[in-house]
Amino acid sequence: MIDSLGLSLFTWQEVALRVAIAMVIGLAIGWERDCKNKPIDFRAYMIVCVTTCVIAIMSQELSNNFAQGQDFFDLDLGKIISGTLTGIGFLGAGAIIKREDDRVVGTATGASIWASGGLGLTIGFGAYGLTFIGFTAIALTLLVGGYFMPKVNGHEEEGLGE
Repeated sequence: MIDSLGLSLFTWQEVALRVAIAMVIGLAIGWERDCKNKPIDFRAYMIVCVTTCVIAIMSQELSNNFAQGQDFFDLDLGKIISGTLTGIGFLGAGAIIKREDDRVVGTATGASIWASGGLGLTIGFGAYGLTFIGFTAIALTLLVGGYFMPKVNGHEEEGLGE
């Protein structure tokens, strides 16, 4: 069964590697958010990262399959990428809440769920170095920024850091 995945561009081992990396990246970002009791738990990050990875792999497979002399089919990878990231933006927007005291919370969670999708796409397209650099920058932003935000905003006693 595994040999009949219907892939023409990638081996099942390469697909499994990409999906496994997406799971780990999604878990790492989501775990940081989950540990801070943010509105979207780590499973959603994993699902978003893995799904966008699979969409990127599928896009490349489709592009490869239909590039083999079938002129009637025009596949634009840019549209797939933009549509995917736009859709994830709606999920991230659901994490952003305006409180009664006019404070907006959840922006880092909303941005990080969107970033998880972007990293999933880079993994799916096989850009491992770019993924690592992006993940490192996002993780540092969340960890270091989360440490300093309460101090900067004067909410240290409330534990309201993003």
